[in-house]
Parts: sequence; C-alpha cells; structure tokens
Amino acid sequence: MSANEDFFRSRKAAAVLKHGILKRYPVVFASKTGRGNPVVFLDGYAGRGEYEEEGEDGSPLLLSRAADHVKAFRNVLLFFVERDPDSFANLSQVLEAKGGSTTRILRQGDVAQHLPEVLKVARGASLFAFLDPFGVALDFNLVRSGLLGRPSPPPTEVLLHFSVSAVARMGRAVQAARQRRGTLPLSEQKTADRLNKFLGGDWWQDFFARVDDERDEERATQVALRVGEEYEKRLTSGTAFRAIRMPVRPRPGLAPKYVLMLFTTHSEGAWHFADALGHAGVDWEEAWFTARVREGKAGAANLFGDSTPFPREQYIKEKASQWSRIIEGNILHLLRERAQLRLADSVPEVYGEALGQAWTPHARQAVKSLYERRLIDHRGIGDFWKDVMRQP
Repeated sequence: MSANEDFFRSRKAAAVLKHGILKRYPVVFASKTGRGNPVVFLDGYAGRGEYEEEGEDGSPLLLSRAADHVKAFRNVLLFFVERDPDSFANLSQVLEAKGGSTTRILRQGDVAQHLPEVLKVARGASLFAFLDPFGVALDFNLVRSGLLGRPSPPPTEVLLHFSVSAVARMGRAVQAARQRRGTLPLSEQKTADRLNKFLGGDWWQDFFARVDDERDEERATQVALRVGEEYEKRLTSGTAFRAIRMPVRPRPGLAPKYVLMLFTTHSEGAWHFADALGHAGVDWEEAWFTARVREGKAGAANLFGDSTPFPREQYIKEKASQWSRIIEGNILHLLRERAQLRLADSVPEVYGEALGQAWTPHARQAVKSLYERRLIDHRGIGDFWKDVMRQP
C-alpha cells in the first residue's frame, strides 16, 4: 500500500489541526473579502475527497461545506485539482454525492498545469488557495509568481503544507551522499533537483552541510525547520505578504512532521487565522485524547476525571488563564521594544507559545488584565486587536 493510500484510509492525528482550520477559516475569508466581488477556493492537491475507513471529510468536502455556509451572501466558486487518476475518479464521485450545491470545477492533472485557468476564473475575485501536496511536489515559482504575484486587489491568501519530514529525509540523504563520494550519484541528484524546485534554488544545501551523521534524524529535522523559515522569507521577500507558521506534530513530545503556512497581506486575516488555529488546536487535543482512550492507554480517560468523550469546555476553561498569561507577557515584551503596538500587526509574536491554542477571548482577557494593572492604555473592548495600544 502506498503512503498516499494509507493516509486516506484513516485520518492521521497530524491532519486534525489542518482540517480544523479548513472548517473555519475559509468561511471568515469569504465573509471578509467577498463583499462586492466573487470568491474562489482552490484545492490544488485535492485527493480522494474523504477518508475511506471513517468516511470523514477531506479537504474538498470541508471547502465545499465552507462555501455552502456562506452561499446565501457570498458568490463562491470551488476549483479542485487532483493528479492521480484513481483519486480523481473517487473525488468526482464523492463531490457529486456529498459536495453540496456550490458551483465547482474539477480538473485532473498537476496544479501548475491548471493554474492559468485558475487565475483566469479568479480574475476580479478573492482567491484562497490550499496547497497540501505529499512531500515536496509543490513548485516554488508557482507559489511565488503564480499566486503571491497575482494582482491585488482583490486579495489572495495561500495556505500551504511544508513537509518538514520530507525535507529532512531528502536533505540528509543528499548530504550523506556528497560526504561519501564528493559528487552526487544520479539518484541523489534527482532528489536534490526536486528540493531545488520546491525550495527555489540550491541554497538549502548550505543548511544541511551541518548534518554530518546520516542517522541524525533529530538534527536533520531542526535543520529542515530552519529551511522552512528561510523558505518563507524567500517567498515573501519584496512582497506585501507576511506568513504565519504553525508546526504540526503527530502527538505531544514529537518533532513537527510539517508546518502550515498562511500567506496573507492583511492584518485582519492574520488575526482571524490565529483564531481558527486556536480552535483547531483544541480539535487536535481532542483527537489525541480520543486516540489514547481507544488504545487503552493508562490514565488517558482520567485526565479529566472519568470524562469520556473529551470534555472540551472543561479543557478550555482550565487552560484559559495560562494562555492569557502567555499573551500578557508577550504584549509587555513587545511594548518594551516599541512605543506602540497593534496586536493584529504582530500576531505570531503576540500569541507566541499560545499560537494554535488560544484565540481572541484569551487575548482580550490579557489586554483587560494589563489595563487593570495600568500597564497599557487599552481596555480590551471592541475590535481591540485593530487599535494602537501603548504603555501609560
């Protein structure tokens, strides 16, 4: 069984956070950006549409649900691309049966092949592109020039999957081959060429020169995370885009398998994406808790007394003060470095370790607490994240 087939037989824990975002953020994107113009949702690596064992929604059905949710007040078009013929046939069947009533276009092939049509139908429309390839199939230039280079307005946002595990594995293999032979044999050269295409050049090889042991998976993973940071910078350099990065782990204590990156030009988009991340993070905790209970792991069902299923509201209540304290500290730190602060302009720095856990009510509580202690001049009311705040 291929990795692709295995992935779609059951929903992996690391996919829960991704799908939690797709349940929420495209609705916000369409609502905020679709006033007076249409909206296009692109799923460039759509897959089969749903997971075989559980019959749970994959990204195409999640985007279809989001589009149907806003159809009464927004004009949305869905555009799905899938390369594998069998997966494409299954996708077509799933969408026909369960895909709702929003207008959609399906194309078989590579997303690069169909991008000109995507950009044509999205002319004058807000575009939300979800790019979730297996491994390093994505072309740097497609993202940089094709999507982030699209004329604005209307806005474009890109949510993509950066595979830490694939970059670590491939980068380590190339480095090991070079150390053994001095030059790359054909197989490793092909691997290097694939990474060059994905990352936009061979600059990543200098990063992996620090990995001197082919078996050192931990160091290779850390290098791959730094490569991801540089990749983000190279994609956004000279543009108005900023990125919010969310590392995604298969379970607590493990290294990230991939990083989700949202590229946006709007502070409000960044703020609402953090909201979606927070709610999705609780989805992830719930999935991890449920998996532990199913596996009969000792103590799993007793994390919150004898509660099963996962006591979502209790979990949020118990964590809320911790999340708010983290945000408080981050706000104060930022205000020591600058005279004033708009939270929406510095979303990753404001949330810090609470990114992917907390959302707006927890940030609001942090601002209110700081105001009550006379440490900032904003009371945390209204759309506080849009306002300038200062120390008194």
